[in-house]
Amino acid sequence: MKTFTRIEPTTIQEVGNRFRNHVVVKRFRTEDGLEHEFTTFNREGEACVAVIALTPDNQAIIVRQFRPGRETYCNEIPGGGVNEGESVEGAARRELLEETGYVPGSMEYLGVHSWDAYRNFKAHYFLARACMPAGEPLRDQTEKDQGIEMALVSVDQLIEDAKSDKMTDAVAVLLAYDTLKELEGGTS
Repeated sequence: MKTFTRIEPTTIQEVGNRFRNHVVVKRFRTEDGLEHEFTTFNREGEACVAVIALTPDNQAIIVRQFRPGRETYCNEIPGGGVNEGESVEGAARRELLEETGYVPGSMEYLGVHSWDAYRNFKAHYFLARACMPAGEPLRDQTEKDQGIEMALVSVDQLIEDAKSDKMTDAVAVLLAYDTLKELEGGTS
């Protein structure tokens, strides 16, 4: 296999308004002298979180929201970006509260995953159990304008959504699969 050694310059361009993103062009040289350029997305070192949140009776808390890349609504697990200086668990708890109005009884770290070969961030996944409502979701005006809705679905439905491309964080379901299968159909 070739060895890729990073070279400069790296170029970074910020794009978008509300959901700002970064296009990062990275350059590499291989031992045969060839230079390779790759366009990647998100700032290097960024992190995001997502939470499989379950109520005391093992209903999964999802957020139905429009996804512009797919041009349709998806049944998503709550999640979002990690703020500077914030722990990944702190971000997961915050996103759960903001998007659903629920707080967890307990949180279990499931693991980390790279979304794809062209993203510079890592996604950290959690399983939250015994989630209870703590008030209204703390959505901002843009989220309200976009019609985001919270709903409860069965564990069976959550697994089916992950299998059938109806959510973007299907890896979280894979990481929690053994636990979810134990809960499937309401048995635990």
